Amino acid sequence: MFALYTDTPQFFSDLCDEVRLFENVKRIEKVGVDELPDGKVLRHFFLCSGSTWESSCQYYEDGTKITEYIDWADVPEAKDALTIKKLQKRLVKKTIYGLMKSLAGRRPPWGSLTGIRPTKLFRELAQQSGVETAQCMFRDEFDVSDEKTALAKRIVENQKMVMDSVADHDIDIYIGIPFCASRCKYCSFISRDIGRVQSMKRDYMEKLLLEISAAKEIVKDYTVRAVYIGGGTPTSLDASELKRLLYTINTAFGEVEEFTVEAGRPDTVTTENLQMIKDAGATRISVNTQTLKQHTLDLIGRKHSVQDFLDAFALARNLGFDNINTDIILGLPEEGPEDVQATLEGVCELAPENVTVHTLAIKNSSEFALEQKDSMKDAKLVESMVEQAEAFLIGEGYEPYYLYRQKYMSGNLENTGYAKNGAICRYNIDNMEELTSILALGAGGISKRIFDSEKRIERAANVKDIEHYIQRTDEMIMRKKELFAEISL
Repeated sequence: MFALYTDTPQFFSDLCDEVRLFENVKRIEKVGVDELPDGKVLRHFFLCSGSTWESSCQYYEDGTKITEYIDWADVPEAKDALTIKKLQKRLVKKTIYGLMKSLAGRRPPWGSLTGIRPTKLFRELAQQSGVETAQCMFRDEFDVSDEKTALAKRIVENQKMVMDSVADHDIDIYIGIPFCASRCKYCSFISRDIGRVQSMKRDYMEKLLLEISAAKEIVKDYTVRAVYIGGGTPTSLDASELKRLLYTINTAFGEVEEFTVEAGRPDTVTTENLQMIKDAGATRISVNTQTLKQHTLDLIGRKHSVQDFLDAFALARNLGFDNINTDIILGLPEEGPEDVQATLEGVCELAPENVTVHTLAIKNSSEFALEQKDSMKDAKLVESMVEQAEAFLIGEGYEPYYLYRQKYMSGNLENTGYAKNGAICRYNIDNMEELTSILALGAGGISKRIFDSEKRIERAANVKDIEHYIQRTDEMIMRKKELFAEISL
């Protein structure tokens, strides 16, 4: 059991995130100030004394106090309530982090940062106080490693062209297809095996087309900057469904400068569906392998061969696609640095314009994690493979241009997108850096409206469950109409 008391309950979940940087624990119990149950317990206290904030934490095991940690900060002068709350949260998180780091005797590469968008934080700090100050804060305030600080700085620099191109009332469109030819064992998305849900798929597509058509009215006062069809696997749809989907998208949003379609599973790629995607105006596709080691593909349930990937990539290139992304995953079971190197070299021989390097993210209690528990890599090894991939890709002329983190990632690391010759994906930057509003259609989509002048973001989430989405599509449409209503031109 792991339990936590804090007299700043508004930050309870944030403190739990700090604990999970070091402890493999899903549930952390909330206890009272006088409770000391068996197991591991943290007791956190926050005190404002004159011009100083004091944040202290005590650590117990089975009722016995093991250690404590105390940190301080000056009370800021004449700050608004939102800034005060932000600075208080930063201090109490730092306290828990300091105690847990001393107990564990190790330092996570991203230090005390737990959010999914570290580059957004770096950019905001640089805008407020300058790049050098942002670097110092990353290293000293958040305990981020020199390597990750340098990576964040490099990505922010590489994003400048996209940042400068954002205009008032730009919007991006995301469309989700939650079906795959088969389900990868590590997958945590809502996707279903398409062979088992044919009737559900037909109903879903009818409702999705309805939502896309309704979106035409929602975005009439916006400029559509990018369209992204993801999943799942959009190319798992049959030809007639894919054709209707692309036609409906073109009708609703017209020609856009960037139009991405994920063709991520090589076993779903055909000349027919790629030609339809090309004819519909797509400017970018993803053809993904995850690894070029056949044994690993079999272990993770990919249901395609290495040769299938090579053939699908060649087909896309021969049909004229000049911006292709390929995903790889690091930390897969039974893979070491030599396997990563072989995958990197094999992928780069194909010269994709984008390579996205994912770190395996999987719940430790999942069936796949239990099945492969003896084959999963330790955090330091995965970290070294991430560094290996970064060095190799930069050496091949690729530049890191966006980054995000997820829960349950090996070593609390990151996913990074690399691009060659400036062939970045605008949607990825817009979404991860929260530069533009996003209209997200389909089950599980989360729409976001950016209010730049007020420095705030409002969201409207579609239900994740596919059956519920089918039943409640009208409600999902209404949520977005309300979110994007009354745009001021």
